Amino acid sequence: MVRLAAVLLLGLVVSSPVYAQEAPEQDIRQVLEAQVSAWNRGDIPTFMTGYENAESTTFIGKTITKGYRQVLANYLERYASREKMGLLTFRDLEIQPLGSDHASVVGRWNVERPQSVGGQVGGIFTLVFRRTPVGWKIILDHTS
Repeated sequence: MVRLAAVLLLGLVVSSPVYAQEAPEQDIRQVLEAQVSAWNRGDIPTFMTGYENAESTTFIGKTITKGYRQVLANYLERYASREKMGLLTFRDLEIQPLGSDHASVVGRWNVERPQSVGGQVGGIFTLVFRRTPVGWKIILDHTS
């Protein structure tokens, strides 16, 4: 009986790190789904909670923007009204773990909105996520 208990305990100890470091796909998908939901409610500050709130957070589009606050400010300026925000969708997501604390995501984005505020726009993106104490966060966003 003691031997059985020791074997079971060893099994728990050996398997615990594997469980704790499961593939991040589901958690990252949840972050992206929450971003889409926030965007489609017109809530840019909540959309931005998918990004790490750090000076090193980087957004690459037509220019390179460094810092969470500046990325947020750019979104608020570019999408100053609910109408300009339109309805966001992500598709063709490919999530690739990069070790235990990082992952990349490649996908397509699309925003449907009236022609009077720019019409439909879309493109491709690459994101780098980092596992933080508060969950998976985007640390690099290259969107075109």
